[in-house]
This record gives sequence, structure tokens and C-alpha cells, in this order.
Amino acid sequence: MNKISPWKGRALPRFEDARFLTGRGRYVDDIVLPNQLYGAFVRSAHAHAHVQVSVSSALAMPGVVAAYSGSDLALPDVAPNWIVPGTKPKGRPALARSLVRHVGESVAVVVAESAAAATDAAERVEVRYDPLPHVLDQEAALAADAPLVHADLPDNQATLFRVGNGGFDEAAKTADHAISFVLRNRRVVPYPIESRAVNADFEAASGRLTLYISQQIPHMLRRMLAAALQFPEHKLRIVSPDVGGGFGPKMHFYPEELVLSHVTQRLGRPVKWTETRRENMVATTHGRDHVMKINVAVRRDGTILALRINSTANVGAYLSSMGSGVPTVNVALFTLGIYAIPHAEVLIRCAYTHTTPVDAYRGAGRPEAAFVIERTIDRVAHELRLDPAEVRLRNMVRPDQLPYRQPVGSVLDSGQYAVALRRAMQRVEYANLRRQQKDARSAGRLMGIGIATYTHSCGMGMAERLVRVGFDRGGFESATVRVHADGSATILSGSHSHGQGHATTFAQIAADELGIAPQNIEVIQGDTDAVPMGTGTFNSRSVAVGGSAIKIAAARVARRMRRIAAFLVQAEPERITFDGARFRVAESDASVAYADVTRAAWTGQNLPRDMEIGLEETEFHHPTAMSSPYGAHVAVVEIDKETGEVAVLRYFALEDCGHVINPLLARGQLHGGIAQGLGQALYEGAFYDANGAPTDNPPIPRFDTTPNLETEFMTTPTNTNPLGAKGIGEGGAIGAPPAIVNAVIDALWHLGVRSLDMPLIPERVLAAIRAGEGQVHA
Repeated sequence: MNKISPWKGRALPRFEDARFLTGRGRYVDDIVLPNQLYGAFVRSAHAHAHVQVSVSSALAMPGVVAAYSGSDLALPDVAPNWIVPGTKPKGRPALARSLVRHVGESVAVVVAESAAAATDAAERVEVRYDPLPHVLDQEAALAADAPLVHADLPDNQATLFRVGNGGFDEAAKTADHAISFVLRNRRVVPYPIESRAVNADFEAASGRLTLYISQQIPHMLRRMLAAALQFPEHKLRIVSPDVGGGFGPKMHFYPEELVLSHVTQRLGRPVKWTETRRENMVATTHGRDHVMKINVAVRRDGTILALRINSTANVGAYLSSMGSGVPTVNVALFTLGIYAIPHAEVLIRCAYTHTTPVDAYRGAGRPEAAFVIERTIDRVAHELRLDPAEVRLRNMVRPDQLPYRQPVGSVLDSGQYAVALRRAMQRVEYANLRRQQKDARSAGRLMGIGIATYTHSCGMGMAERLVRVGFDRGGFESATVRVHADGSATILSGSHSHGQGHATTFAQIAADELGIAPQNIEVIQGDTDAVPMGTGTFNSRSVAVGGSAIKIAAARVARRMRRIAAFLVQAEPERITFDGARFRVAESDASVAYADVTRAAWTGQNLPRDMEIGLEETEFHHPTAMSSPYGAHVAVVEIDKETGEVAVLRYFALEDCGHVINPLLARGQLHGGIAQGLGQALYEGAFYDANGAPTDNPPIPRFDTTPNLETEFMTTPTNTNPLGAKGIGEGGAIGAPPAIVNAVIDALWHLGVRSLDMPLIPERVLAAIRAGEGQVHA
């Protein structure tokens, strides 16, 4: 409609940053309601035990209003809502009743006039434990003599998932080499800067329940919570204000939300709980935790003929919301990466253990899959004495093969995979790096170069397909676009930002359709009373699905404005253009001011008789396909022989996420993902002691431990959505772990080091170096 330079593609600073940088953000813990009460949970110190709980001593403490054990509350278990067919689901108890199954499981809740009083009283709750045998490892859990996590599941198996077209044994007979090895993708703790927080408020007079919560999917939580409470959904409001990081764990339904929503109804006063860092480590879902056995059949030139993967995933003591789907569907469908491998067989077993439940964490299964295929490619290259880059290029899906359906069921919609890798190699001067590596090795230094490519599907939708894999969530996204009488605009979005910058990117998308500056557009999200029913933010879907809904709704509003302008100047709508101030008639001097059009729309004066009042449109965008972003990452490391410390000398990432709405924000998303991937590769891991208690928090990346990140974008538009956009939020976390591990193994291969488990802490790397000292291997 307009002749203004497009706003999409501009690197605008985030509109919301001034508020955050000046301390004016509003998080759940900032919300203090009249007559506010505070809750504290009592958590098990045992991985598996019978429990008896008495709250009488806590009730006698000053300031305590109430205290409840599991037997005091008739609440259902918190059920998962992605149940892969064939799964044996076990939901999380609201409060443990007679048995605890992991350290950190809640056994009681205390409510008091202050947070300090609640914490003090929680320490007075008397809990008698009768410890039982426990199992922490998924492979041990599936053994015949393993302690049972749930008495009615004699094998501890939650899910058995199998995909692929078979043919591995036949391919192996014709292959020149058969290679087998084992990978471990260790469990990690997500650590958002803002831990989980809930403030539940029931108003008896209206019968309305409001939940203020740090959450990624407000509308989906409303549906799940209403069902669990048997509470009328139209009287349940979810408000998610500013969210200090989500990364997946804040898209689930947790016991604390159910308990506090029930307790506020009992007491008639609001009850707030903010998770401590220790609670975050034991009660909020963890990520990853797979043991993967790989068999690959290859020709001597590195062409992969077939891949067999037998993986065992640890889902913890209970199934979290997406606990059966992330380690199965999300892993299996991406184990072939961007490669044209003719035959694949993937078998994944999920095991219950006496540990914190595992669920989605940035990338949600795709980092595990990328780790499998990218470590496989490097292993093949090193075993056959071939260059890892050349082996990748030899096996990649070609552009003329797209869209390409892989044997595991994934469809790659668009991509220039070889172009991306070659551009990355050119940018880092790959041939020169290999020469430097040779010189370094001659001088006794350990330098390594790691490559990783990846792809994944994002923009989750296609409800009919979700049903087939047992996922009970919508795939649509909503947007209402409203232009006001003064010409400003408001977007109501079902997506919800937890750091992505929706207030800026969504405004840019609408601005291009409406012909006004994005600074004059406000984005409202995170309130189920204000926003039409939405699905929420995860799976890198905000721009692809939520942004598409905004584009479509805004375009309809723009057409209404053009039609009004045409009526006012007595011209055909097709002849109307807009320059940011006036609607003009092509090849004519006739025009009308923007303000006159918006005022006419809201007064009803001088409107076509068949046109409704107002400038407002709502779109529920339901995608018919998912897009496939991809990238090529290169890491250069040097390892200190004396300490085992890994220094990242250089990190380059080339990403194709389709049309980029805001390059500045996209780069920030990529940087954040890479930093989290570096953390998983080098520092982080959720380790348990012999009693099943998580050990101390591991270090996470800081600004002074993260290298300068070199990034570049290339664009292959997708036709899966109107914006031609793909996701960017998860790519860095998917590509970084295999790039770093490949680089470290590349540095140590000649010492006989064939495999190292993440995190690559100095002690582990040093032990590998010493084991290989005095040996020289080809």
C-alpha cells in the first residue's frame, strides 16, 4: 500500500531496552498484591523413599497462615500433554503423598505473611523418610534387576520409539567400512536469569482466579490449569509480565502452579512463590540426557550408506509436559541433519529414573540429533583420513533434491547447504587454518578445528500432524491489529517474548503493511484477558507463525484504510498509494490525510455503507508446513597440555533463517544460543552424587569466557509462511556443542583420543591427554 522504505530488514535497537536498562521491568516477583501471602515448599532430600509428613510444628510458627501436606490436598497429578503413542505416562504429583521419587520433589507447602516466615516455618515441617533403592542412569534403569521407579512399570520404560526405512544390514554388506561408537549428551540445567515465579490470586466475589507467572505459553497454561482444577476457563486469567529468560522450561505446567492456585481459593488471599536457585536445580525441568550407540556404514570415499542409532533417554521420575516427545520425535527426525543418507534406523527408549524430570531446553531434541550426525561425520572423516569438510560436502542434500524427505520422515524445505559450508570455510580461511594446525602440532601445541552443520524444523503448526504424534496443543498463532483514531496502532499477539524483542520485530512487520513508523505501534502480549487465544513462544515459531499472523491481519487493516481513502476521494482502491502522511490517487492530485481516514473509520462518518466501524482485524494463522533453518559453524580451539583447559580461539557461524526481520536482534539471538551451546560443551552438566542429590551448580558462560563471535546471515526464503522467515532462536545452541567437541577431538586425535563426553572440563581433557601421551596415532 505504501511507498515508504520497508522497515523489515532494518537493524533497529529494541524498543523495550530502555525500560529494562533503567530498572523499570516488571517481573512476577515485583508484583505485590493487597493482603499478599507467601509460599515455601518443603522438598525431599532423598531420591526414593516412603514419607510421612507432619505440618503441626510449622503451623505454630509466627506469621504462618496455613501448611499442607500431600494428604491434605485432593489434587490430581500434573499430566503431560505430549504423549507419544505407546507411552506409559506418569504425571507429577502436586505434592508427594506417601512416596518421593527424586530429590527436590515437593512434600509440603507452607503459607505465611512474609517470605522469610514461610521459609523459616518450612524448615519446621517434620518429614520422616524411609529410604528405598534408587536408580539414576537410564541404561541401569532398563536393566532387569533395576529398582522400580513406578511399581506398575516393571521395566521402567516410558516410551519406545522407532523410525527409519531399514536396510542397514544390507548396506553394511556392501560398505567398505563399518564404524561404531557411543556418544553421551549429558543432562544440563537451564538456569534462566529469572527463576520460576507464581503469584496466585482468587477473588471470591467474582469467582475469578488470576495467576501471575513467568511463562512462555499463557493461553496453553490456562487450558491445562483449568482442566486440572476443574475451574471454568473463562474465569481463569493468566498474566505473564516481563520474563527473564525462558529457554523451554517455562513452557510447562508444574505442580507449584496447581498447588498455589488451589491454596489461594482456600485462603481467599493471594499467595506468591519465587523459586530459589537450589529449587531451580532440582524442581525445574532439565534438558538433554541421552546415551547414543551409533553404527555407520560408509564407502572409502566417505559416502555414508546407512546409519543405525540406538538411543536411551532419561526422562526423570515423571513425564513433564513434553517429556515423551522431545527425546523421541524431536531427536529422531533430525538425526540425519542436512545429509542425503539412503538408509536409517533409529530406535529410542525412554526410561524413568529417580531424577528431576527432563523436558524441552533450547533446541529441544535437535541439539542431541545434531550432535549425533555431526560427531558421526567427523568420526568417519578421521577414521578414513579424510577432511571433515569434504566428507560433509560429499553427503549433503543438493538444491535440486529439495524439498527432500529423509528416511526418518523429516522434510527439508529449502537450503543451499554446500554454499553455506563453503562460505563459512572461506570466511575462516579454512585451508590456512589447517596449515596453522600442522605448524602448531610440529611445535608441540594442540590446536583443533571443528565444523558442525545443522538443521531443524520450526514454526510448529499443522494440528492434524500434531495429533498423530500425541501432542495436545494448538499449532496456530493469533494476532489482532488495531489502528486507532489518532493513527497509532496496537498489536495483540498470542506469542510471548522472553527476551527475543517482540515489541520491536512485530512492530516492524506491521509497520510495513500499515505504512506507519514502528515506534507508533505498541505490542501487547502475555495476558489471556487481553489477547485472543494463542499458542505461545517455543520452537522458534514467533516470527514464522506469530509474525505471519500480524502481517496478514495488518494487511487486512491496510486494505480497509485504502478502501476508505478511495471512498473519500472518489477513486478506485487499486489507485491509492500512501506516503506516510497522505493517501494519494495515482496520476492525480487528489489525496486525503491519514488522520482523516482513521477518524472516519472510528466515527462512522463518510464510510461506505457496507463497511463496519473501526480499523481492527484478527488473524488465527495456522501454518500448513514447518520451515527448516540451517547453519554452518566453525570453531578453532587450542588445548593447554599441562592443564587440559580448552581455549576457544575463534568461532564463526553462518546462518540461513530466511528473510531477517531485524538483523541486530537476530544476531543477538544467535549469540545467545551459541553461548548456551558453549556452556553445554565446555562447562555445564547436571551431576548426581551416590544418594541422587544434584551436586553444586556448574559454571555457566560469562562475557569474559565467551570468545568474540563472528556471525553472518545468508538468505534462502521459505514458502512455508508469508514472511519467508525461518527461526533463529535455537540455531546457536544446536550448532555449538558439536562444533566445539569436534574441534577438541580434532586437536587430540593424533594422541589416540577418539571420544570425550561433554562437558569438556579440564580434568577430563587432561586425563585423555595423559592416556595418550607417548603414543602417536595416524
